[in-house]
Amino acid sequence: MTILEAQGLTKRYGKHVAVKNLSLQLKENECIALLGPNGAGKTTTLHMLAGLITPTAGLIMSDNKVLNKDKIGFLPQYPTFFDWMYPKEYLILAGTLSGMTKRTIKERSLRVLEMTGLLGAQKQKIGAFSGGMKQRLGLAQAIMHEPKILLLDEPVSALDPAGRIDVMDILEDLKKDMAILFSTHVLHDAEQICDKALIMKSGQSISYEDMKEWKGNRLRERYRLETLESLQIEELLELYEEIDIKESRKIIGTLRHNVTPNMLLQKCIQQDIGVRYFGAEEKTLEEHYIEVMEG
Repeated sequence: MTILEAQGLTKRYGKHVAVKNLSLQLKENECIALLGPNGAGKTTTLHMLAGLITPTAGLIMSDNKVLNKDKIGFLPQYPTFFDWMYPKEYLILAGTLSGMTKRTIKERSLRVLEMTGLLGAQKQKIGAFSGGMKQRLGLAQAIMHEPKILLLDEPVSALDPAGRIDVMDILEDLKKDMAILFSTHVLHDAEQICDKALIMKSGQSISYEDMKEWKGNRLRERYRLETLESLQIEELLELYEEIDIKESRKIIGTLRHNVTPNMLLQKCIQQDIGVRYFGAEEKTLEEHYIEVMEG
């Protein structure tokens, strides 16, 4: 079931169009990544969906009704905290502002501290937290009121590899209970946990990828050949329709439609070429992202 739908979402600031005619659908327990360079409109899109800014045009719906903002949990790219507070105090404040009852706040605050790995840091003031701990606390705040939709703006951009893995593991677990839409520059993270990826450029959607289909189809007819000695045989290169990388001992490219991998290996044997490695080459999400951005 579609839990969040944006239709023709547009945001103008004077003559500048930050987001133009953007549409997307987010289903229950689905995770979608917003990809794109700085200035693509990712943050503006998330702010409109979170109700922080008003769209110039377009609709934001849930179950064919106007979206109830209580369903949304939001984590900005640069969350701010009161350094003199303890984490539980901060969550109590967040729960109070969300209209939660005192009893629910008490139970839920302990639960989200446990979920985000901060239960053992209750006696530390937030000012002593590392960047990764603060990011996890921001995430705890965003899920305090048990939202159905979680919106995250660059949740791992400022974290070291260990901190990024921690946050992504938490998001993987949260997918069981809510739908997630987050922006990121780390394409590997999108590939790891997302169901779909929406690629934006200049405020517009230019590609919408189903990650399951992507992972199933990303093995192209590209083959990598590495040899023991330098390659200087043009007949071998002629078997490739398109060569992406050509070095003295390595070729990566797409074989011609009538050329099989066995034919290439047979050619190597005939030409007495020592093969160090031969195999299919995966096309990465990064490569596809660059192709889409340049297309």
